[in-house]
Amino acid sequence: MTTPATGRRNRWALWGAAAGVFGGVATLLPTKVNAQKANAHTSAAIISTLHRWPYQVSVVAGFAAVACLLVAAAGWRRWAQERAPESLAASVISKAFAASAGAMMIAYGFAGALSVYLHGGINAKMFSAQGLFSLYMILDFGPFIAWWGVAVAAAALVYAAFREGRVPRWVGVVSAIFVLIAVLPLIATGLPGMPGVLGPFWLALVSVGLARSRRFA
Repeated sequence: MTTPATGRRNRWALWGAAAGVFGGVATLLPTKVNAQKANAHTSAAIISTLHRWPYQVSVVAGFAAVACLLVAAAGWRRWAQERAPESLAASVISKAFAASAGAMMIAYGFAGALSVYLHGGINAKMFSAQGLFSLYMILDFGPFIAWWGVAVAAAALVYAAFREGRVPRWVGVVSAIFVLIAVLPLIATGLPGMPGVLGPFWLALVSVGLARSRRFA
């Protein structure tokens, strides 16, 4: 049975859950709000109809996700040092999260650029519609691609669950599903964005589950 001290030691995993929530908002909100803009036929038409406020929310929530993910990465590093010092898979998890955090700073930073330069922003009209369209296209995949590090961490957890038995098997099952959904479209079509669609949900679910788990400490 888990002791109170062990329960407290699990709580660091909730930083991953917070990163998942903030990251989900940052990644999916602009796409959801501005989805109908894709029906426009020119770059100028698309830019003229974009709402800037989702991008402002995205950059704020995105940088909050970065901070939370870095803390979670530090927690996973400590866990690996204490509980699995010789496990290569365990050591990969924290590094993969840190890699995603770095990519997120760039991706969500571009969302901040659009919030500044679109109509109503503090530097609106500084750039042409064509220039803003370039930022818009970067954001079509940028925030989603940034979650590939999280997908690599999920793959490491699959190994840690089934090969090493260091985390509960349900974590391995959920992680394997996430990895397959991320990798198969990439191989079949070249589509690289699935980690950003499912990654926030996977990260929140697994983090909350591990924070409450009696088999993980």
